[in-house]
Amino acid sequence: MRSKVPRATRPPTSLEARRAARRADALGKSTAQGLKPHEIATAIHNAKASNCDRFAGYYAIATGGEKPTASAIRCKSRRCSWCSKFVGLATYAVLADGIARSQAAGSAVRFMTLTDTAEGGATVAEFGQSWQKLSQRLDRRGYLGDFARVLEVQKRGSLHIHALMADSDRGGGFIPQAELSTLAADSGFGSIVDIRLVRPAGEPMALVEYLNKQTVTNEAMELARYCTKQTADQLADLGAKRVRPVNLSREWKGGGIRAAERKLMEHWYGRNDDAQFEVHHASEVGDQLHRLEAMARAVERLQLVAA
Repeated sequence: MRSKVPRATRPPTSLEARRAARRADALGKSTAQGLKPHEIATAIHNAKASNCDRFAGYYAIATGGEKPTASAIRCKSRRCSWCSKFVGLATYAVLADGIARSQAAGSAVRFMTLTDTAEGGATVAEFGQSWQKLSQRLDRRGYLGDFARVLEVQKRGSLHIHALMADSDRGGGFIPQAELSTLAADSGFGSIVDIRLVRPAGEPMALVEYLNKQTVTNEAMELARYCTKQTADQLADLGAKRVRPVNLSREWKGGGIRAAERKLMEHWYGRNDDAQFEVHHASEVGDQLHRLEAMARAVERLQLVAA
C-alpha cells in the first residue's frame, strides 16, 4: 500500500497558489499584496493594450505614484515580435555597459567578425564548437579576456559570429591579423576575419542611461540588432535547440541579459526608480473590470446622444 504524503509537505495545488507562484515569477521577484480589488481593476482598466504576441493576462501594477498604474507584462520571448525588441534593448545596455566597464578598468576592447568556411552550410552547433576551439586557443595565448559574442544569420542563410573581446589580464593587446586568421581557420571558421579596436565609450552608467545617451559605441548597437524575432526564427530553422543568439563570459555578464531586462522592465513599468510593484492577473478582478467596462460604454453612449 502506497504511503500518503503528509499534507504539510505536499506542493500547493490550488488555483490561487499557482497564480501566486506565477505572480512572484512574472517580474522575477516576490510581490507585495496591499492593493484593494477596485484599485487593481481601475489600474488594469486604464492600462494600454498589450502588443505582446503571447500576452497571458498579467499586469505589473506600480504603487509608487499618486495612484496605481498598470502595465501589461511581456512574455519575454525572443520569438515574439514585440518582446524581441525589448530583449534587444536589454542586450544593447549589457553590451555597452561591458565595453564601458572594461575600458574604465584599463582594458582595450576589440570587435571581431568570424565567418563560415568557403563551403558554407555550418549549423548553429558546429559554429558553437568552432567558437569553443578558437576561444581556447586565444585564451592560451593570453589574448582573450571577458567577451560577448552574438550570432548573425545573413540573408543567404550563412552564419557569422560578432564578438567583443576585452584584453586578458595576462597581457592581451594587439592580435596580428595573420595569426588570428590562421587560428580561426584551424578552429573551423573561414580564414579571413575582421578585427578592430572599439573607440572609448565613456564612464559606466546605470543601465537605463545607456538607452538615453549617445556616449556608447556603434558596435554595441550593431550586435543588439541581431537579437530580433527574425534572427531567433532563423536560428531555430538552422537547428538551434535553444534560441539564444548572445553568449557572455562570466565577468561580462553583470547579472546577464535577463537581469538587465528585469531592471529595464521595472523602469518601464514604474516610470520611476522608487516605484513598488504588485503583479496581478486580470481574472482576479473580473467582476470589477466588467462593471468598469459597462460604465465606460454607458458614458460613451451618453456622449454620443449629447453630441
